Amino acid sequence: MYMTKLFLLIVCLLFFSLCASAQNTVGVLLHNTELVQDGYNLLMPNEQSTIYLTDNCGRIINTWESNELSRVGADLYLLEDGSVLRAKADVSLTSGPTIGAGGVGGVVEILSWDNEILWQKIIQDSLMRQHHDVQMMPNGNVLAIVWDRKYKDEIIANGLDSIYWEKDELWPDMIVEYDTATSNIVWEWRAWDHLVQQVYPEKLNYGIIKDHPELIDINYQNYTFGRKDWMHCNSLHYNPELDQILLSVRNFNEVWIIDHSTSLEEATGHTGGNAGKGGDILWRWGNPEAFDRGDINDRLLFYNHDANWLNEDYHHDTPYDGMISIYNNFIDGTYSLVSIVNPNLDSSDYNYAIDEGSQYFVPSLPYEVISHPDTLKQYSAAGSNFQILPNGNFLFHAARQGRTTEMTSQREPVYEYLVPFRNGFRVNQGEVLNLSDNFTFSLRRYPSSHPAFFDKDLTPGEYLEYNANTGLCQTVSQKEVSEFMSEVYPNPVNNFLNVDLKNESYLKIMNSFGGIVYSELLNSGTHNIDCAKMEAGIYFIQIYDTKLELHITQRIVKL
Repeated sequence: MYMTKLFLLIVCLLFFSLCASAQNTVGVLLHNTELVQDGYNLLMPNEQSTIYLTDNCGRIINTWESNELSRVGADLYLLEDGSVLRAKADVSLTSGPTIGAGGVGGVVEILSWDNEILWQKIIQDSLMRQHHDVQMMPNGNVLAIVWDRKYKDEIIANGLDSIYWEKDELWPDMIVEYDTATSNIVWEWRAWDHLVQQVYPEKLNYGIIKDHPELIDINYQNYTFGRKDWMHCNSLHYNPELDQILLSVRNFNEVWIIDHSTSLEEATGHTGGNAGKGGDILWRWGNPEAFDRGDINDRLLFYNHDANWLNEDYHHDTPYDGMISIYNNFIDGTYSLVSIVNPNLDSSDYNYAIDEGSQYFVPSLPYEVISHPDTLKQYSAAGSNFQILPNGNFLFHAARQGRTTEMTSQREPVYEYLVPFRNGFRVNQGEVLNLSDNFTFSLRRYPSSHPAFFDKDLTPGEYLEYNANTGLCQTVSQKEVSEFMSEVYPNPVNNFLNVDLKNESYLKIMNSFGGIVYSELLNSGTHNIDCAKMEAGIYFIQIYDTKLELHITQRIVKL
């Protein structure tokens, strides 16, 4: 009898995460504890200055504080020693003229687990400014995306069609590598060194665009909408095996690969490096119109974000090993998808194939398109990220919604979390958020086996939301089970349900939609609950023991 009760309690505690979370408006909305990837989530919502590491229930494990003027700028990562690499905007650290647009940062820093600044670099003045992504390299150096400001005389001399595009200045992107020991620049790549234009034969960079897919058309301004932020690179990812860098170039609706094996001089030209092409683009995908080998109908990417090589150790046993994932953000302005692309790499010379028939870079279509069954739950016009997790599940984070969802490879949703912030302030459970109230550029899951968590205190603290549903993640010892055990009978029930309570408890009965049909604080003892007026169907009884602070939820059938 005891083992039967113990089994029922364990099953009910596992099921409770689904039942209780169905009532939530923020925080955990779905949590299948058997199928979700265990681990911890790193995030920094907009309009506030704190980085949070939470468990899958939304309880705070660690925080990294900054001054009140700091804002995310825009991405951050947990490193193997437990420190955090992040970009931020912080006007208290800089002065004088500068530049800025969406994704603005300007300060890159590494923070220890205990929030000590281990390294900091201010990348912000009148001519350049860090924005969006940063990445730690295996050698301890840091890569950063940086705006590279160019004024009118220079952009006209380089072939901008100043009649069609009225621009006083442009901010092309550059990728800069900093030695964290000296804070010096040890490598850089500038888009400005790899231009082409076919408007003015007498000016710099003249050439036939379709003959030079390795170069960047200075007059491809179709998606800047008049902004100075020309390219709007929003992610970078370094591949140490290839010594190459993958870029997500939003305003071109493309992803690019460039060679990092070049010297500083070679990176400015068209020869040198492992691939022999200097700093020219080795591979580009998503929008052949951008290099005049297609039109708007050939476009496959839409305001893309978070392009990544799938090259972690645990990816080797998946069909996606070595491929590239891209958060395809704004398709037809109505939905978002993830595109998995398998670039055709010739590993012998570090170059990528072009289909001679279509003159597109291979492949012409994604290897696979991945979507949540409810596409609205991964829709976002900006930001966002995607992971294939160690257990094989897919994790989507839709930045505009502040919504993270996880599903199995069979497309079964097993987890959903809504960041509980409004305009930088934590909200109460039960509050309803509007689109962008809780904009969170990225949320990344790190498995509990990640080296960052070795020898760390991972005791959960308070929930990120206020007035949280605290029963989502209770753990129960056998002693607590025997003290807590309550009997609920008969089941199925017709008129009266008997509940035996060991301690004072809150009792709720909820219908299958999460609606509460009965709620009361009861003393220890046996209680008879009148169920005669309840409609026939499935219900869930939730008992919260106030002494032990434990929940139990049990499924009951009303005849």
